Amino acid sequence: MPEISRHGAPIWVDLTVQDLPASQRFYSEVFGWEFHDAGPDFGHYQRITKDGHQVGGMMRAMTQDGQPLEAPSVWTVYLESQSIEETVHTAREAGAQVMVPAMAVGEMGTMAVLIDPAGAVVGVWQRGTFSGVDLPLSPGTPVWFESMSVNIDAALPFYREVFGWEPEFMAEDGTVVVEPHDGVRYPYVTANIDGETVAGLCDAREWFDHSQWRWYIGVEDADATAAAILARGGSVLDGPMDSPFGRVATVADPEGASFQINQPPAP
Repeated sequence: MPEISRHGAPIWVDLTVQDLPASQRFYSEVFGWEFHDAGPDFGHYQRITKDGHQVGGMMRAMTQDGQPLEAPSVWTVYLESQSIEETVHTAREAGAQVMVPAMAVGEMGTMAVLIDPAGAVVGVWQRGTFSGVDLPLSPGTPVWFESMSVNIDAALPFYREVFGWEPEFMAEDGTVVVEPHDGVRYPYVTANIDGETVAGLCDAREWFDHSQWRWYIGVEDADATAAAILARGGSVLDGPMDSPFGRVATVADPEGASFQINQPPAP
């Protein structure tokens, strides 16, 4: 039976690619991922696991009639919905665009893809038999999800209204308050679902020209992983650098799909 839904929490992440075998080889060599073909009925969608844990998915960019589609390679983060039709309707009313309307994926669940009012693409998933990612926080698995927003004033009320986020605001020194005060803008918002911190929303106007969701993969050694990515045709866009949350880097695979790696801080 499916587990209890956590409406608004990240539940899945997947990658659309041009060269599926090459992408599988890259991620397998760097992170030790294994791929499981869902078969022709699902367009040979690849479910990714690491040591038996659900990590995400990968698929070849295709048109609806099964023809190859030239499209940017990109990771998409999905948030959970208890009622996807209601979520899509509420999202549209709150200023989102609907890229992909709600569509069933066999008995596994129902998906949709939105563009939030700040311009970030975000998926939606309502579970059926499939309950999404596992979060053991071990190397090679997801450890964090966040939206880097160029319009946090539009994004924050959207995620509050549509996904039930209960935000806390964090200053650069790590101080957390319930609401910003005295006109001070806090660069980071942590989203809470039933008291559990599940995602982040960053005021990224100083660093980005468009809004985007991104995710972090746990690694044992950020520097060694960055070197492995470079050696296999990927790129390092920023870092590795130390942060209060460990050593992090922004990287990209050989097709240019970017993501983050995170080496946890020493105990």
